[in-house]
Amino acid sequence: MKGYNDLICDSVRHLPMFRADVSTGVFAEQLVRYTLQEVFRFEYAETKFASGQLLAIDTGVAEGAKEYSYLELDHTGLAEIVADNATDLPYADVSGRNNIRQIKTLATAVTYSTQDVRSAQLQGRFDIATEKARSAREAMDRKIDDLMRTGDAVAALQGFTNLPGINVLPAPTGTWATATSAQIVNDFNFAANASLIETDGVESPNTAIFPVQQWTRISTLPFDPAGGTTTVLEYLQKAHPQINLWTWEFGLDSVSLTGGPSVMVYNRDRAKVRGIVPMLMRALPVEQHALNFKLAFETRYGGIIAPRPRSIVRLDGV
Repeated sequence: MKGYNDLICDSVRHLPMFRADVSTGVFAEQLVRYTLQEVFRFEYAETKFASGQLLAIDTGVAEGAKEYSYLELDHTGLAEIVADNATDLPYADVSGRNNIRQIKTLATAVTYSTQDVRSAQLQGRFDIATEKARSAREAMDRKIDDLMRTGDAVAALQGFTNLPGINVLPAPTGTWATATSAQIVNDFNFAANASLIETDGVESPNTAIFPVQQWTRISTLPFDPAGGTTTVLEYLQKAHPQINLWTWEFGLDSVSLTGGPSVMVYNRDRAKVRGIVPMLMRALPVEQHALNFKLAFETRYGGIIAPRPRSIVRLDGV
């Protein structure tokens, strides 16, 4: 269906004063249609995992490697009270495990023709190759973001929210859409204290990320016991000063065991958890086939590793 301006432009050509000269009608069309010089681009959801905002990105693995490994060491044993002349002493020891992970290649490509290049140059408003490259970057970032969040079982790539060994806890109350402010605070405290209690204070969270709807609720819901205008989020921030990053992540709305929303509370220090990206996105040489160009891009990605998985808590049922 034609818009209002299109109908006006079509009608101008049929006015008596313009019937004799088609070019004059086209000129009149330009009088009523003005093309903005600004180019408007679609915006997509922020890729907080791929950008390194939520997890450290490790690019130190050799980009030519097909797999990598990391060694975990654990110390065992406990001293005991013994007799002064005892010979049967309790032993302390060290144990280790070598973890092997695969590295996968991610790729995408863009194409454009010689006429596409000429048309873009004629308009003089954008470079077609640059715009196509932006599309490739967006496609790659969104894929890495998804992989970092939930992984890919078929490709043997582990995701942050479902790493083996992390604390997966059901919220004591849950369903934050209808829970009271006190119940929400109790749920969050349960998650924030889990690693701290389990590890005798070794692991302490410094990051909390929420699904969007839960984030909106705690950002606007007053905390009743505090009175005034203090929201649940503001109360939690004061109650947990060691947590210095509070944010939302749209993909957390479907990562629980039942496909529902979860809150992630963890320590984002690279010694605790990190994403392995041996090679950042790289453009390959442009290929020309007759009147068409093809530009390919690749990235090497090795999944998520968590040398300290108990520093990560996933709170389900919120």
